[in-house]
Amino acid sequence: MITAEMIQAFLSIAEYRNITIAANSSFTTQSNFSKQIRALEEETGRQLLIRHRGHSEVVLTQAGKEFLILARRWRGLMDDMNEIRNLNEITEVSIGAFDRLNTFTLQGFYRSMLKEHPELRIDVHTRHSREIYNMMEHRDIDIGIVSTVLPTYNIKISELYVEKMCVVCNAESNLGNTVSPGELDPNLEIYSRWSDEFEVWHDQNWPGRRYRIHVGTSSMSPFYLDEPGRWTIMPVNTIEGLKGMHNITVHRLSIPYPAGKIYLLEQNNPSERRQEAISLFSGKLTEYLKSKNRETV
Repeated sequence: MITAEMIQAFLSIAEYRNITIAANSSFTTQSNFSKQIRALEEETGRQLLIRHRGHSEVVLTQAGKEFLILARRWRGLMDDMNEIRNLNEITEVSIGAFDRLNTFTLQGFYRSMLKEHPELRIDVHTRHSREIYNMMEHRDIDIGIVSTVLPTYNIKISELYVEKMCVVCNAESNLGNTVSPGELDPNLEIYSRWSDEFEVWHDQNWPGRRYRIHVGTSSMSPFYLDEPGRWTIMPVNTIEGLKGMHNITVHRLSIPYPAGKIYLLEQNNPSERRQEAISLFSGKLTEYLKSKNRETV
Protein backbone atom coordinates (compact mmCIF):
# COMPACT_ATOMS: atom_id res chain seq x y z
CA MET A 1 0.00 0.00 0.00
CA ILE A 2 1.26 3.46 -0.90
CA THR A 3 1.55 5.60 2.24
CA ALA A 4 1.57 9.33 2.84
CA GLU A 5 5.20 9.08 3.98
CA MET A 6 6.22 7.58 0.63
CA ILE A 7 4.51 10.33 -1.33
CA GLN A 8 5.90 13.11 0.86
CA ALA A 9 9.41 11.73 0.47
CA PHE A 10 8.99 11.48 -3.31
CA LEU A 11 7.63 15.04 -3.56
CA SER A 12 10.50 16.45 -1.55
CA ILE A 13 13.16 14.61 -3.56
CA ALA A 14 11.48 15.54 -6.84
CA GLU A 15 11.61 19.19 -5.79
CA TYR A 16 15.24 19.33 -4.66
CA ARG A 17 16.61 16.63 -7.04
CA ASN A 18 18.92 15.74 -4.18
CA ILE A 19 18.17 13.12 -1.52
CA THR A 20 20.44 14.65 1.12
CA ILE A 21 19.02 18.16 0.79
CA ALA A 22 15.46 16.84 0.62
CA ALA A 23 15.95 14.77 3.77
CA ASN A 24 17.53 17.67 5.64
CA SER A 25 14.65 19.99 4.67
CA SER A 26 12.21 17.44 6.09
CA PHE A 27 14.28 16.88 9.26
CA THR A 28 14.85 13.22 8.54
CA THR A 29 17.72 11.04 7.30
CA GLN A 30 18.85 10.20 3.78
CA SER A 31 18.52 6.50 4.53
CA ASN A 32 14.88 6.94 5.61
CA PHE A 33 14.03 8.78 2.37
CA SER A 34 15.82 6.12 0.31
CA LYS A 35 13.80 3.45 2.12
CA GLN A 36 10.53 5.27 1.38
CA ILE A 37 11.39 5.60 -2.32
CA ARG A 38 12.33 1.92 -2.63
CA ALA A 39 9.01 0.97 -1.03
CA LEU A 40 7.12 3.37 -3.33
CA GLU A 41 8.79 1.92 -6.44
CA GLU A 42 7.92 -1.58 -5.27
CA GLU A 43 4.27 -0.60 -4.79
CA THR A 44 4.01 1.12 -8.19
CA GLY A 45 6.11 -1.48 -10.00
CA ARG A 46 7.97 1.33 -11.77
CA GLN A 47 11.34 3.00 -11.38
CA LEU A 48 10.58 6.61 -10.47
CA LEU A 49 14.07 7.99 -9.83
CA ILE A 50 17.50 7.35 -11.30
CA ARG A 51 20.15 7.32 -8.61
CA HIS A 52 23.87 6.94 -9.27
CA ARG A 53 26.04 5.15 -6.74
CA GLY A 54 27.92 7.53 -4.49
CA HIS A 55 25.83 10.55 -5.53
CA SER A 56 22.87 12.20 -3.85
CA GLU A 57 21.57 13.81 -7.05
CA VAL A 58 18.59 12.13 -8.71
CA VAL A 59 16.76 12.34 -12.04
CA LEU A 60 13.08 11.66 -12.58
CA THR A 61 12.25 8.89 -15.03
CA GLN A 62 9.27 9.32 -17.36
CA ALA A 63 7.22 7.26 -14.91
CA GLY A 64 8.50 9.53 -12.14
CA LYS A 65 7.33 12.64 -14.00
CA GLU A 66 3.89 11.11 -14.47
CA PHE A 67 3.69 10.06 -10.82
CA LEU A 68 4.75 13.58 -9.78
CA ILE A 69 1.55 14.98 -11.31
CA LEU A 70 -0.54 12.52 -9.31
CA ALA A 71 1.43 13.16 -6.13
CA ARG A 72 0.85 16.89 -6.37
CA ARG A 73 -2.85 16.33 -6.87
CA TRP A 74 -2.81 14.15 -3.75
CA ARG A 75 -1.11 16.89 -1.78
CA GLY A 76 -3.73 19.38 -2.95
CA LEU A 77 -6.51 17.09 -1.76
CA MET A 78 -4.77 16.67 1.60
CA ASP A 79 -4.58 20.46 1.92
CA ASP A 80 -8.31 20.71 1.23
CA MET A 81 -9.09 18.03 3.81
CA ASN A 82 -6.94 19.74 6.43
CA GLU A 83 -8.76 23.03 5.79
CA ILE A 84 -12.29 21.61 5.91
CA ARG A 85 -12.72 22.69 9.51
CA ASN A 86 -12.40 26.31 8.30
CA LEU A 87 -15.19 26.09 5.70
CA ASN A 88 -17.27 28.79 7.39
CA GLU A 89 -14.34 31.11 8.04
CA ILE A 90 -12.45 33.61 5.93
CA THR A 91 -10.79 32.22 2.79
CA GLU A 92 -7.06 32.90 2.54
CA VAL A 93 -5.28 33.72 -0.71
CA SER A 94 -1.48 33.81 -0.62
CA ILE A 95 0.70 35.70 -3.08
CA GLY A 96 4.43 36.04 -3.62
CA ALA A 97 5.91 39.03 -5.47
CA PHE A 98 9.23 40.80 -5.69
CA ASP A 99 10.16 43.74 -3.48
CA ARG A 100 9.26 46.87 -5.47
CA LEU A 101 5.96 45.40 -6.66
CA ASN A 102 4.76 44.72 -3.12
CA THR A 103 6.26 47.94 -1.76
CA PHE A 104 4.99 50.44 -4.33
CA THR A 105 2.67 48.96 -6.97
CA LEU A 106 0.35 46.60 -5.12
CA GLN A 107 -0.46 48.60 -2.01
CA GLY A 108 -3.56 50.12 -3.62
CA PHE A 109 -4.67 46.74 -4.92
CA TYR A 110 -4.33 45.04 -1.54
CA ARG A 111 -6.27 47.86 0.14
CA SER A 112 -9.11 47.70 -2.38
CA MET A 113 -9.37 43.90 -2.10
CA LEU A 114 -9.52 44.10 1.69
CA LYS A 115 -12.25 46.74 1.48
CA GLU A 116 -14.35 45.12 -1.26
CA HIS A 117 -13.96 41.48 -0.17
CA PRO A 118 -14.19 41.05 3.61
CA GLU A 119 -14.39 37.28 3.06
CA LEU A 120 -10.74 37.23 1.94
CA ARG A 121 -7.58 37.12 4.00
CA ILE A 122 -4.45 38.03 2.02
CA ASP A 123 -1.09 36.47 2.88
CA VAL A 124 1.67 38.50 1.19
CA HIS A 125 5.25 37.24 0.71
CA THR A 126 8.13 39.32 -0.64
CA ARG A 127 10.74 37.17 -2.36
CA HIS A 128 13.08 37.00 -5.37
CA SER A 129 11.72 35.32 -8.51
CA ARG A 130 13.54 32.03 -7.96
CA GLU A 131 12.25 31.81 -4.38
CA ILE A 132 8.71 32.46 -5.61
CA TYR A 133 8.99 29.54 -8.04
CA ASN A 134 10.15 27.34 -5.17
CA MET A 135 7.22 28.42 -2.98
CA MET A 136 4.79 27.70 -5.84
CA GLU A 137 6.29 24.23 -6.35
CA HIS A 138 5.85 23.52 -2.64
CA ARG A 139 2.31 24.96 -2.78
CA ASP A 140 3.23 27.45 -0.08
CA ILE A 141 1.54 30.22 -2.09
CA ASP A 142 -1.35 30.31 -4.55
CA ILE A 143 -0.14 33.04 -6.93
CA GLY A 144 3.27 34.38 -7.87
CA ILE A 145 4.54 37.38 -9.81
CA VAL A 146 8.04 37.10 -11.25
CA SER A 147 10.32 38.78 -13.77
CA THR A 148 11.85 35.66 -15.31
CA VAL A 149 10.78 32.31 -16.77
CA LEU A 150 12.21 29.17 -15.18
CA PRO A 151 11.55 25.48 -15.98
CA THR A 152 8.73 24.02 -13.93
CA TYR A 153 6.43 21.00 -14.00
CA ASN A 154 3.24 22.06 -12.29
CA ILE A 155 2.92 25.83 -12.63
CA LYS A 156 1.04 27.78 -15.27
CA ILE A 157 3.08 30.76 -16.52
CA SER A 158 1.45 33.65 -18.39
CA GLU A 159 2.81 37.04 -19.44
CA LEU A 160 1.23 39.92 -17.54
CA TYR A 161 2.77 42.92 -19.27
CA VAL A 162 5.93 44.46 -20.69
CA GLU A 163 7.34 47.08 -18.35
CA LYS A 164 7.66 50.70 -19.37
CA MET A 165 10.55 52.60 -17.82
CA CYS A 166 10.86 56.26 -16.88
CA VAL A 167 13.25 58.69 -15.21
CA VAL A 168 12.45 59.72 -11.64
CA CYS A 169 14.15 62.85 -10.28
CA ASN A 170 14.25 65.12 -7.31
CA ALA A 171 11.43 67.65 -7.81
CA GLU A 172 13.89 70.56 -7.99
CA SER A 173 15.88 69.09 -10.88
CA ASN A 174 14.16 71.33 -13.47
CA LEU A 175 13.87 68.87 -16.36
CA GLY A 176 11.35 68.74 -19.18
CA ASN A 177 8.69 66.09 -19.75
CA THR A 178 11.09 64.08 -21.94
CA VAL A 179 14.77 63.75 -21.10
CA SER A 180 17.78 62.47 -23.05
CA PRO A 181 20.87 60.75 -21.61
CA GLY A 182 22.95 63.93 -22.00
CA GLU A 183 20.67 65.81 -19.59
CA LEU A 184 21.30 63.33 -16.78
CA ASP A 185 24.56 63.51 -14.83
CA PRO A 186 25.71 59.90 -14.25
CA ASN A 187 27.56 61.03 -11.12
CA LEU A 188 24.19 61.86 -9.54
CA GLU A 189 22.42 58.63 -10.46
CA ILE A 190 20.79 56.32 -7.94
CA TYR A 191 21.53 53.11 -9.84
CA SER A 192 19.49 49.93 -9.65
CA ARG A 193 20.28 46.94 -11.86
CA TRP A 194 17.04 45.68 -13.37
CA SER A 195 18.43 42.93 -15.61
CA ASP A 196 21.46 41.88 -17.68
CA GLU A 197 19.96 43.60 -20.73
CA PHE A 198 19.32 46.76 -18.75
CA GLU A 199 22.91 46.84 -17.53
CA VAL A 200 24.28 46.60 -21.10
CA TRP A 201 21.89 49.30 -22.32
CA HIS A 202 22.73 51.52 -19.36
CA ASP A 203 26.49 51.26 -19.91
CA GLN A 204 26.06 52.18 -23.57
CA ASN A 205 24.27 55.41 -22.66
CA TRP A 206 26.17 56.27 -19.49
CA PRO A 207 29.58 54.58 -19.88
CA GLY A 208 32.15 54.28 -17.16
CA ARG A 209 30.04 52.85 -14.32
CA ARG A 210 29.63 56.26 -12.67
CA TYR A 211 26.80 56.75 -10.19
CA ARG A 212 26.11 58.37 -6.84
CA ILE A 213 25.04 55.14 -5.17
CA HIS A 214 24.26 51.60 -6.31
CA VAL A 215 21.31 50.30 -4.27
CA GLY A 216 20.78 46.62 -3.60
CA THR A 217 17.01 46.72 -3.96
CA SER A 218 14.99 49.10 -6.11
CA SER A 219 12.71 50.07 -3.23
CA MET A 220 15.70 51.90 -1.71
CA SER A 221 16.12 54.26 -4.68
CA PRO A 222 13.54 56.97 -3.82
CA PHE A 223 15.05 57.62 -0.41
CA TYR A 224 18.22 58.99 -2.04
CA LEU A 225 16.44 61.41 -4.40
CA ASP A 226 16.67 64.08 -1.71
CA GLU A 227 18.92 66.54 -3.57
CA PRO A 228 18.44 68.45 -6.87
CA GLY A 229 19.93 66.66 -9.87
CA ARG A 230 19.71 63.16 -8.47
CA TRP A 231 17.85 60.67 -10.65
CA THR A 232 17.05 57.02 -11.16
CA ILE A 233 15.30 54.81 -13.72
CA MET A 234 12.23 52.90 -12.58
CA PRO A 235 9.21 51.11 -14.09
CA VAL A 236 6.11 53.22 -14.68
CA ASN A 237 3.81 51.07 -12.57
CA THR A 238 5.79 51.78 -9.39
CA ILE A 239 5.41 55.55 -9.64
CA GLU A 240 1.96 56.12 -8.13
CA GLY A 241 3.04 54.67 -4.80
CA LEU A 242 6.14 56.86 -4.81
CA LYS A 243 4.42 60.17 -5.47
CA GLY A 244 2.70 60.22 -2.10
CA MET A 245 5.91 59.38 -0.26
CA HIS A 246 8.59 61.51 -1.91
CA ASN A 247 9.06 64.94 -3.52
CA ILE A 248 9.77 63.69 -7.03
CA THR A 249 9.02 64.33 -10.70
CA VAL A 250 8.63 61.73 -13.45
CA HIS A 251 9.93 62.04 -17.02
CA ARG A 252 9.82 60.06 -20.24
CA LEU A 253 12.99 58.68 -21.78
CA SER A 254 13.87 59.95 -25.25
CA ILE A 255 15.66 56.71 -26.15
CA PRO A 256 14.44 53.11 -26.47
CA TYR A 257 15.19 50.83 -23.54
CA PRO A 258 15.23 47.04 -23.02
CA ALA A 259 11.73 45.89 -22.20
CA GLY A 260 11.41 43.60 -19.19
CA LYS A 261 8.52 41.17 -18.99
CA ILE A 262 6.50 40.39 -15.88
CA TYR A 263 4.83 36.99 -15.49
CA LEU A 264 1.96 35.57 -13.46
CA LEU A 265 2.38 32.13 -11.86
CA GLU A 266 -0.66 30.01 -11.01
CA GLN A 267 -1.07 26.45 -9.78
CA ASN A 268 -2.19 23.99 -12.47
CA ASN A 269 -4.17 22.15 -9.80
CA PRO A 270 -5.18 24.72 -7.19
CA SER A 271 -6.97 23.86 -3.99
CA GLU A 272 -10.58 23.13 -4.98
CA ARG A 273 -11.99 24.78 -1.87
CA ARG A 274 -10.04 27.97 -2.53
CA GLN A 275 -10.26 27.95 -6.33
CA GLU A 276 -13.09 30.48 -6.57
CA ALA A 277 -11.31 32.95 -4.29
CA ILE A 278 -7.99 32.42 -6.10
CA SER A 279 -9.63 32.99 -9.50
CA LEU A 280 -11.27 36.20 -8.25
CA PHE A 281 -8.02 37.47 -6.77
CA SER A 282 -5.94 36.51 -9.82
CA GLY A 283 -8.37 38.12 -12.28
CA LYS A 284 -8.52 41.43 -10.43
CA LEU A 285 -4.74 41.39 -9.91
CA THR A 286 -4.09 40.92 -13.64
CA GLU A 287 -6.49 43.72 -14.54
CA TYR A 288 -4.95 46.05 -11.97
CA LEU A 289 -1.34 45.50 -13.04
CA LYS A 290 -2.08 45.86 -16.74
CA SER A 291 -3.91 49.13 -16.11
CA LYS A 292 -1.03 50.49 -14.04
CA ASN A 293 1.45 49.72 -16.79
CA ARG A 294 -0.71 51.58 -19.33
CA GLU A 295 -0.60 54.79 -17.31
CA THR A 296 1.51 57.53 -18.87
CA VAL A 297 3.95 59.80 -17.09
